[in-house]
Amino acid sequence: MKSKTMKKEVNLRMWLFFKSVPAILLFIYYALCTVNGYNPVFRYLHAVTLVLSIFLVYWQHSFEKKNCIFDEFGSENLKTTDSVCLKFAFMLMAIETLACIFADFNGILAGYFVVGGIVILTIIRATIFTIIDKKGM
Repeated sequence: MKSKTMKKEVNLRMWLFFKSVPAILLFIYYALCTVNGYNPVFRYLHAVTLVLSIFLVYWQHSFEKKNCIFDEFGSENLKTTDSVCLKFAFMLMAIETLACIFADFNGILAGYFVVGGIVILTIIRATIFTIIDKKGM
């Protein structure tokens, strides 16, 4: 008989890829916001993607609080991953800033750079964590 206090076991690699879903929904939301012209379907899609991404972030946060997802080894791997991703984020944002300054992009394209950078960083974070976790660093 299982006790109710037993924690669910979560695949850490899949968890980090699942955490990138709200970033992808944010990218879709931004893409829908930049469409020219009025279409009532876009209004509903805006609302659905925004509410779904907020719900996913809230659910992920509450799930992490209720369940101890990362063990000591996973926490150390995540810290290493986050330090590498900080360097990627700095490099990516510097490139985006320079591109916007020198190429004289409009605000919509700059927004795509920012939102796309968030998606890229979440996927890179999950990928680096998977590599580090497989190698046992």
